[in-house]
Amino acid sequence: MLEDVTSVRVLAYFPCQLSASAGAEGAVPAGWRVTDGLDDLALQPYGQRLLDELLGSMPRPIQEISGGAEVLRTAGEEIDPALVPSTESGAWQVVSARISLWNVDCGLLCVTYQLPDGIVGGTGDVVAEVAPPVQRMVPAATRLLRAVLPAPDGADEVFVLWANTTFAVRVDPDCDPARRRAIAERFTPDGVDCTPDGIPDGVLRVGSHTTAVVGDFGSRPALLLARLTGVHHVCWAAALRYDAVLSAELSQIDPGRGGVSMTALEDQAKRILGGYHRIRLFRLGYSSVEAHLDAAGGTVWNALEQQWKFRLVLSTLDERLDFVRTLHQQLVGRLQDRRSRLLNELVLAFTFLNIFAIVLAALTFVALPSLDVGLLASAIGIVMLLANLTAYLAFRRQMNNPGRAGA
Repeated sequence: MLEDVTSVRVLAYFPCQLSASAGAEGAVPAGWRVTDGLDDLALQPYGQRLLDELLGSMPRPIQEISGGAEVLRTAGEEIDPALVPSTESGAWQVVSARISLWNVDCGLLCVTYQLPDGIVGGTGDVVAEVAPPVQRMVPAATRLLRAVLPAPDGADEVFVLWANTTFAVRVDPDCDPARRRAIAERFTPDGVDCTPDGIPDGVLRVGSHTTAVVGDFGSRPALLLARLTGVHHVCWAAALRYDAVLSAELSQIDPGRGGVSMTALEDQAKRILGGYHRIRLFRLGYSSVEAHLDAAGGTVWNALEQQWKFRLVLSTLDERLDFVRTLHQQLVGRLQDRRSRLLNELVLAFTFLNIFAIVLAALTFVALPSLDVGLLASAIGIVMLLANLTAYLAFRRQMNNPGRAGA
């Protein structure tokens, strides 16, 4: 059926939400490779120092656990059968597995499978046969990630957000470009061709899933598409998570609600400011990626953005972010207003106390030793105290409720 196709691999992506302190704990199991600060972006050939500075702000993996099928085995247990599916055409073989933790509070599990020859040589739809088993892997992938990346007490547990695929299709070396494009379209019929200029040995296509038709699984076009697709899955996950965080924060904010303590307002303002700072860093980092990609990476990056409509997601996130910023400013204004009122009350109280003290001192100074005069001074002092308290309460009521004055 698939003429010229010699082998097919499928990369199953499982983007996940992470807690801010998630990370692999304990000794690294046999067969695992743990690496910090890997680079999934196809950047320009800058010097290492400049690369380090750029990667510090861009979305990137900060830790990676990679290996073979042993990565899917935790605590000495057998691999969950759902992660090694078997279809009518035969069992899938795990080629590699990779768990990466990113600096945007999200992670990615990517498992590469070698599909059985029966799928390639059969008459059925390869995509239709592969998609259901990948979707059924989501619960097993969530259990795996929770075992590898345990969440601290009080933190959100790791969970997989969705599953998606990239097909790597190997063809005969003498397969002509037109035939390769036809094969890519067969695997991703709803996509567009995004093959960069100057790459004669591969055809890349982006749609609801992605496909690379190449002569070698290890060729640069195949790796480029696989890595940048993974980056976009993580960025999508981060954008949706941050959008959910902003929505939850907005539901708790009511600028017109009274009776909120200053401590609660301060905590809310600090939380909003921290979230705004984190999300804004993500947006600025993502926006800076495209300008520093090489030509091939830029072509694939733009195709992924357009086909997955990621710019619309970012626009929605920006609108929520601007709204939250406005509400934060209102919260800060309420805090300042309350603090000003408290300061005014203190000044007012001390002013009336000083007046009372002056009057009392004057009466004491002029008072004669006779009982009648002393009682008179005491009575006047009490009257002045009551007058000061009455005036203070009246001023305080008017200051806290200025609208009543004109009612």
